[in-house]
Amino acid sequence: MEAHGLSGGLGEDALHAIFRSSYAGRKGVSGPGDDCALLRPPAGRAVVHSVDQLAEGVHVERGTAPALMARKLLRRALSDLAAVGAEPWAVSWTVAAPPARGGAWLKRLARAFLAEAAVFRVAVAGGDVSRADALVLTATVFGLAPAAGVPGRGGGRPGDVLLVTGALGDAIASGRHLLPEPRLREGARLVERYRPHAMMDLSDGLARDLPRLCAASGVGASVRLEDLPLAPGLAAGEPGWRAALGDGEDYELLLALPPRRAAEALQDRVLRRTGLRAMGSLEEGATVRWLTEGRRWRPGKLGWQH
Repeated sequence: MEAHGLSGGLGEDALHAIFRSSYAGRKGVSGPGDDCALLRPPAGRAVVHSVDQLAEGVHVERGTAPALMARKLLRRALSDLAAVGAEPWAVSWTVAAPPARGGAWLKRLARAFLAEAAVFRVAVAGGDVSRADALVLTATVFGLAPAAGVPGRGGGRPGDVLLVTGALGDAIASGRHLLPEPRLREGARLVERYRPHAMMDLSDGLARDLPRLCAASGVGASVRLEDLPLAPGLAAGEPGWRAALGDGEDYELLLALPPRRAAEALQDRVLRRTGLRAMGSLEEGATVRWLTEGRRWRPGKLGWQH
């Protein structure tokens, strides 16, 4: 980890000391304080990685506590690993912040990030700290790919059942977006046992993310609005549907399974506890249709755009 102009009395060596404990007992990961971390995956295991960002005023309100920022940053990055059924392994991260934040603020942020990494048993493999005009955090996560292979967004086929792992909507209004629950266990179970043709996490709202899956797979889709799993406090009908389709920050998994495997997954005791729900299907064409009582409903533009 390197530090440039933000430490406020917290020197580079002190930053290394904060993170040193994250390496204890972690096989295949070495550091800190070197120019590069060494990542050595177990024999025969492929590594997947993803980068995520958290900008103050975009992903969290200004003035959000540093501990909440750190926890949300890691959890939303881990959600990308859940979307391919990967096992969390290591993470590196960066902090760019105005110098007024100071060393005490940075120390609270760093310790919260390290504590959250310990909860998910992921080694912190380094990072960077720098001065900037605006506060932006990034996390690069590394995961061990499942033996069954990594599902992407592009394998969906006409006739596949569309499912989602849990309730949608109201994440921002309820505050759940600050501590999203990455569906790591569910993602791994889905890949290992049911082999989704396509899977992704829902961060920008179903109305924006489902078309991405369809475009990657070269298919269309139809969704039965009455079958949307609505968050507590939302009622079936236009306001609830709009929240479920457009609010974003749900971090549930959206997946496509052939009908027989979908039926089996819906009876899975672990996935049922999470709230796995079928809500539609993939079909020929390139159009995403939202249906209520068999009639098409046109919600207009919904979903989160950064």
